[in-house]
Amino acid sequence: MLRLSKLTDYAVVVLARLARGGAAAPSGPVQTAQSLATDTGIAEPTVAKVLKLLAHAGLVEGVRGPRGGYRVTR
Repeated sequence: MLRLSKLTDYAVVVLARLARGGAAAPSGPVQTAQSLATDTGIAEPTVAKVLKLLAHAGLVEGVRGPRGGYRVTR
């Protein structure tokens, strides 16, 4: 049996949601932390924290601007 922390479990859920949204392509659509929180049922501050950690690890990329958000990089 594999044991995961809650934050790791949330990271897997967020990554799966980003990948399912077609965001894996470099020019793919971006998703905001708020939309990911709504889609996954995870609190928005937790999603933001997970996205920050994933961005630091190079798994997601943050896009700035009025239509900004996050997308999968790998």
